[in-house]
Amino acid sequence: MRNCRSLLFCLGLAFVDLSTLHSEDKPEAPRIALATPFAVSRNGTTKVTVRGWKLNRDIEARTKIGNVGLRMIKHDNANIPNGQDAKLIGDSQVELEVTIPPEIAIDTLPITFIAAGVESSPYSLLVGGRFPVVGEVEPNDSFRQAQAIALPQIVDGQIHADRNVDLFSFELAVERKVTIEVIARRQGSGLDSLLTLFDSRKEIIATNDDAELTDSRLEVVLAAGKYFIVVQDAQDHGGSAHPYRLVLGY
Repeated sequence: MRNCRSLLFCLGLAFVDLSTLHSEDKPEAPRIALATPFAVSRNGTTKVTVRGWKLNRDIEARTKIGNVGLRMIKHDNANIPNGQDAKLIGDSQVELEVTIPPEIAIDTLPITFIAAGVESSPYSLLVGGRFPVVGEVEPNDSFRQAQAIALPQIVDGQIHADRNVDLFSFELAVERKVTIEVIARRQGSGLDSLLTLFDSRKEIIATNDDAELTDSRLEVVLAAGKYFIVVQDAQDHGGSAHPYRLVLGY
């Protein structure tokens, strides 16, 4: 009886050891940190760079939304800005084209990646926008270089380096209540946004650091005149993992 129990005990250990080895051999799933730009065209094709972990290998992009086209362009290692942690911002990336047919009416597009039989958690791309969309144009690092925009407006931009700031200007013909919002961390960006509003004399009217997560938001009543918006990282970080969407509305 003692020998039998000993044998079962040994067989049990062998079984546990084999299970552990099998578990350790299972490939790690890809993970998505963010996509740039955050939003894709509601009717057409948009080139998107998706950043994360375990993306620099043979991989397939998927979505459960029928008739949406996802075409892989390439996958590679991602640039890690100086002093930043790849464990937080991702170390690999893929480029793909996303095509949404005009008959599909959606506000978000969930995508996943699958590699070696394991699939990532979904990431939701925004689709279109309720205001006209323009891209940030460099250089816009000073009041003199401020990029002129209209209201309402959406600007897709990036704090491209440490200590970088982006400036925008707009004008109001009459007094209006204006909302200015940064979308960044909510979409996985490494940006800890700091938003500051200046008047035409370059004096601060309002500033906000954290309104939702680390994203900034201002809501102010402004007289007719010219104004400047400054978007920056509160920690003075920047790089390819620091995109943002600036939304200005009434």
